[in-house]
Amino acid sequence: MQNDHKAECEEDVMRNARNLNLLVSMFVSLSLGWASAAMAQNWPNKPVRIVVGFGAGGTADVLARLLIPDLTKAFGEQFIVENRPGSGGAVGSAVVVRAEPDGYTLLIGGAGPHLVGPAVNKNIEYQTMRDFTHVAMIAGDSAMLAASPSLGVNSLAELIKMARDKDVTCGTPGVGSQGHLIMELINQTLKIRLVPVAYKGAAEAMSDLIGNHVSLALQPAISVGAHVQARKAVGLGVTSPARNPVFSSVPTFAELGYPQVRGTAWFWLTGPANMPAPVVERLNREVRKIINLPNIEKQFAKLALQKLDLDVPALNKFLAEEVALWGGLAEKVGLRVQ
Repeated sequence: MQNDHKAECEEDVMRNARNLNLLVSMFVSLSLGWASAAMAQNWPNKPVRIVVGFGAGGTADVLARLLIPDLTKAFGEQFIVENRPGSGGAVGSAVVVRAEPDGYTLLIGGAGPHLVGPAVNKNIEYQTMRDFTHVAMIAGDSAMLAASPSLGVNSLAELIKMARDKDVTCGTPGVGSQGHLIMELINQTLKIRLVPVAYKGAAEAMSDLIGNHVSLALQPAISVGAHVQARKAVGLGVTSPARNPVFSSVPTFAELGYPQVRGTAWFWLTGPANMPAPVVERLNREVRKIINLPNIEKQFAKLALQKLDLDVPALNKFLAEEVALWGGLAEKVGLRVQ
């Protein structure tokens, strides 16, 4: 009897302890939820920086600067662009990974540092779906392969004939970037010998192309197209599924007989892992409003950018699929960065 009573008492103590732990956990969760909601209501109350992992003139930089006037207007606080170029966008991404997840440090995510980089570069320690809070899709841009006029080629066929006999330098957006991967795919598919030259930004790459310091450039179409239109560069091919209406004289790789050479460089707003959900939702709603504004749509059309309007769950699903797609392609091509 005595032992039974003792056992019952011990069981009651354990039950009460479990109940107390449950109550404490619920209280902590509710407190965190209240704190997160309160923070979201007060956010932002100081300037917000948007880190761009590339130099001026590239798609990521252009998109950030297109967004900030309307973001500043919508939230009543200054949004500031901070360029942190290096390692194909990985330097800027690493800065944001280490930042406080309070909504005051954001990043223009991109295909190179997030869809390709972690799969090919062992020096990149972050993982795209684990170490970031993805906020809102902005737009996508195709890549364009262009030649310096001094190279003496006016078509992809002429380049193939030349580059099967000798190495030809090609300015890419950085080692282990999406552009680097597409260049290696071009080498493998066309059986030619393009040698990558890594640049921190598209403007620098195009300056060297025009100055005859590099023979080719594989850069965002937004950065190359204007030089092609001005006849300062020769457009050889674009990676989009159809011709770009702004640069309609440049054929797609698919129509030239190489449908394997394709790719869209997506850009989206992201931040450190564990950002407050209410802040993320507010930002997602505002960015989606902004990309649907008539003046922004007009700018996207002028720059031949593809818009993609996604809520937060759809964005995460889309990015997870893109990570798998480009990681698989990197494995197929055999691209590895030491």
